[in-house]
Amino acid sequence: MSRRTIAKSLVMMGILLGGIAIAKAQDDAMAPMPSLPPLPSMGKMKMEKRISKDLSEFKSKEVSVVVNAGKGADVYIENTSRTLEIKTWDQPKVKVTTTIYFDGDASQLSDAEWFEKLNLNVKTLGNAVRIKSGTVSGGGSYEIMGNTYSWSSGGASGVAIFNGNGENIGSKENAKRVVTIFLPKDNKVDIESKYSDITVTDNLSKLTVDITNGNMDVQDVGNFTLRSKYGNVSMGNAETAAIEFINGHFTAKDLGDIDLDTKYSTVDIASAKKVDLISTNDDYDIEEVSGLRGQKNYGNLRISKLNKSIEIDGTNADIKVRNIAPSVETIRFDDKYADIRLPLRNVKNYTINYLGAWSTVYGNFEKGPYTGKAIKTSTTVKETIEEKMKALNEAFGGDGTSTDSKFSAIVGNGKGAVIDMKCQNCTVDFK
Repeated sequence: MSRRTIAKSLVMMGILLGGIAIAKAQDDAMAPMPSLPPLPSMGKMKMEKRISKDLSEFKSKEVSVVVNAGKGADVYIENTSRTLEIKTWDQPKVKVTTTIYFDGDASQLSDAEWFEKLNLNVKTLGNAVRIKSGTVSGGGSYEIMGNTYSWSSGGASGVAIFNGNGENIGSKENAKRVVTIFLPKDNKVDIESKYSDITVTDNLSKLTVDITNGNMDVQDVGNFTLRSKYGNVSMGNAETAAIEFINGHFTAKDLGDIDLDTKYSTVDIASAKKVDLISTNDDYDIEEVSGLRGQKNYGNLRISKLNKSIEIDGTNADIKVRNIAPSVETIRFDDKYADIRLPLRNVKNYTINYLGAWSTVYGNFEKGPYTGKAIKTSTTVKETIEEKMKALNEAFGGDGTSTDSKFSAIVGNGKGAVIDMKCQNCTVDFK
């Protein structure tokens, strides 16, 4: 057999084998899949019904519960996903009211029974009134692997709808669920609320609020304590206030003594007598303040008018005062990497002692040799930094000459305001 004949035979054999392989693959693809073991049953899922009709097409009824509250009774409110309206009245009682929506005849149910179905609870315990407002039960359920799970109806996005027997038949989305609470204005009020807004329409003597993911509008409060996360708060006047605020916008009118601990927020205050401040990455705007002290790290602090004193420790915070009154007594800074504006044009008598390597200082005064004392700090770490700063400053004017990094100045008789500043890598404008 010739080589040509052998080669031709081999080619034909390859084609035949390839065809057989293709045919087998096609037969395998057409063959039925082997049966797999059955998956565990996922069970039946009961979904909450979403009501399509307009809320006005349902019947509505206002329901309420009233309990006694003596003059010294504290009122505690725990709320989830319901808008709260807080109002005051002249009765020694607490009244909680809301509106139900239903389809049918619900006259056989009392207000107390409706409150139970709405997951609204009002009770007295000792000398306190406790109000608990939760989501409505009976929304939906599902089963997995023999276990049943459920969720509540009328969640954050809707109002629960009932039938004539008081059974929950679904929810209407994007409709607010509002609970109104009437209480004596002189009683202490303590509110804990999540995922909802709060409105206080009248003045209160003492108010404590812990609010998360919600906004709040408050009128005048004698003593106000606030903890807020991820929301905006607007208030009127307060004699005393303690504010802890994260990720939001806080606005106030006239405040007395206020403690502020804020992060990543915007704070606007019309006026304050005394401010104790701890601020991180905030944007502050205060129209008028008598005295301010504290710590400011990153962000901005703007004051339109400073009347008496400002004492600030911090890093990387730009601080600008537009107007310093002649009555100012103390200005003290321990800062770094900051732009600071402190116009002293209205102050006739003052003394400045300035320390700060690599700084630029502008002022309408003659800089002389440094005669001040080292600024005292409270921690060992800060004292160590102070010693290092002292060594650095000795390299800038250590021979007794004055520079922007180390100087003293006396304006007028020097017996007025005392200005002690330590600010490394800062630009300071006293003009």
